[in-house]
Order: sequence, then structure tokens, then C-alpha cells
Amino acid sequence: MEYSFEGFIREDGTVGIRNHIGIICSVVCSSVVAKEISDKVPGTVPFVHGNGCAQLGDDFKLTKNMLVGISSNPNLHSALLVGLGCETNQISGLLESIPDTKPVKGIGIQQMAGGENTIKKGVEIAEQWAREAAGQERQRMPLSSLTVGILTADLDEDSLFKVAPVIGEAVDKLVHNGANVIMGLSKTLEPAGGLLSERSAREEVKNRLRVMGEGLQRKRWKVISTEAPAYQGFSEKERSQAVLEAEITGTSPIKSLLGYSEIPAERGVHLITVPGNIVEALSNMASSGCNIVMIVSSRGVLTGSAALPCMTITPKNQDDYFDELVDFRVGEGEVSDQAEAVIADLLEICSGKQTSLEKLELGEFSIPHIGTTF
Repeated sequence: MEYSFEGFIREDGTVGIRNHIGIICSVVCSSVVAKEISDKVPGTVPFVHGNGCAQLGDDFKLTKNMLVGISSNPNLHSALLVGLGCETNQISGLLESIPDTKPVKGIGIQQMAGGENTIKKGVEIAEQWAREAAGQERQRMPLSSLTVGILTADLDEDSLFKVAPVIGEAVDKLVHNGANVIMGLSKTLEPAGGLLSERSAREEVKNRLRVMGEGLQRKRWKVISTEAPAYQGFSEKERSQAVLEAEITGTSPIKSLLGYSEIPAERGVHLITVPGNIVEALSNMASSGCNIVMIVSSRGVLTGSAALPCMTITPKNQDDYFDELVDFRVGEGEVSDQAEAVIADLLEICSGKQTSLEKLELGEFSIPHIGTTF
């Protein structure tokens, strides 16, 4: 069966499923101005955050890389960077790092002699891009043009039993048809590192997954006691749930382990580092090139991503309290049929159908910290 959707082709051949104009602040100090520009121009999306000022080392590098990644995401028709002028995260450095695949400009509040002038100039630029975006038509594209993210959130074992086989088969179908799949490497999936390592042909990936599966990937501060051992492995319950969660990744070979804002080098299944905060996790997946993310949960979630549609998938329950937040419910039908239905819904969303979170305008952006700011 041939799968396709209707998307927007970018200059480098990548394909977007939305045609947003991104208004992106380089630093927290320009966030209000960036938001005001976006408020005045329909079709724009503000990407505001609390980073960019007096950041150093790896923490600064993470902020810069995520903003470069968001600006490069194919769901954005164009990107306007709004800075202050004295921040560590300078507009000039961002512009040098963003690939030349779309219209990108940068303006600064200090260089424009104040916020009002900056807003006026920003609105002028954004309105021109909005007119251009409105005239761009969707084109029929193959499934291989997509990068699909998968993020689990608040999944219990009962829910995993119901949804994992369906999502796993859908992932295999996506990969078989040439799509990229990026699975969020959450702390609940880490105990399955040993099992996942068997699906990689690369020794470096195998070793990193084995270490992760032994409980050495993250620092663990659950027990503070002078009598507690320095290292505590995963419990049997954690490992049991992780094995079920690993089924969501399907059966295809795992190509790589990605860090923050890393783009996959080849097609297939990839695992990506994500923080526990769902907005930060989604923002990282967007900065790594995802077009869409399937959020797999026991129930609906109350937030999404500003950059990409989030398709919420849950098991079918008797008490559907969060019905308005859910896009697809896994029932008791044939696994193969439900996997096909998941892909069908996903392709409709990629062709322009709004997700439940998009209809409610629940989308945010946030950048994590990996160290102290000073």
C-alpha cells in the first residue's frame, strides 16, 4: 500500500506539514517584543523562552542549537529572530548557524533604538512572509518525506498492554515506507536498554544502550541516606514496564541515539534524549526535525508544541474524561487494522487536519537547562 500526504516543499527538499512564520526570541529579554510582533500578524507563531542571557558552556550551546533547530524545522515557512543586543546568544551567531533553506532574518531592540521600532519592523517583515505563505499550495508527497516523533507520557502498565502492539506495528509500517521515526528516550524506557541494544548493528549504540539499561544513564537521587549504596539499579517493576514501552518502538533496527537538537543521519528508528518536562521534550524533538509527534498516554495531556502538531493516542476507557484532548483511541480490534487507522489519521493531520491540541491552541515552547547559568 502506498501512503502519501499533502505538504509544503522547502528549498532543500524537506517537507513541512504546517506553514508557520516563526517569531523567535534569542533571549528572554526580547520575548515580550517577539510576542507582540506575533500578536499583530496572523499566521505567525511566537517561540519565547527564558534562556539566552549570561549563559556559558554547554548550557549556552544547548540554547543556541535548539533555536537553530527550531528555525530550521520544515514546518516553518520562515523565521524572524528577535534579539536585545547585549545577550550571550547573539543574533549574528544564530544567523550564521541556520541553514539557508528558507527566509530568515534577525533584528535587535538595541540596534533598532527601542521596542516600538523593533515591533514595527518585525510586523513589516512578518506580514510580507505571511502573504507569501498564504500563496503557497500543498503538494502530494510520499510518506518517506516525514519525520515522526513518539513521546510517551504518564503510561501505566495496563495502558501499555493495550496501545504498545498497535503503535509498534504502526512504527514498523512507517519505517518500511521510508519515514524517519524518533522515539523519546524517557527515564521509563531506559531499563529496557539491554533489550533495545540487541536491535542495533553499531557497537557504540549497543554499548550506550547497555549502560543505560544498567541504570547508569541518569543520576538518581531518590534515596538520601548515609546507609544507602552509591548506586541503585532499576526495580523489577521499572524493568517490566520498560519492556512493554520498548514494544512501541516496533521491531526495526535502531540506527542511532540522538542528543539535543541532533538530526538523524539516515532513515529509520532513532532514540533521542528527552527531559522529563513534556514541553521541553517536544521542543527538543521539534528542533531535531520532527514534523509531528504522537503522544502516547493513558489519558489526554494538557499541552503540546508550538512548532508541530501533537497527535494524542490513548487506550479506549469507559471514563473518557479527557475526550476533547485525544485524537485516537486504541480499542480491542485487530492490531493491524488499528495500526492502519493510526497511520490514516496521522496522514490526515499531516495534510492539514488540526489535532485536538491545535484546536484548543495548546502549544508551547521551552528550552531545558543542563547546568547553572553563571
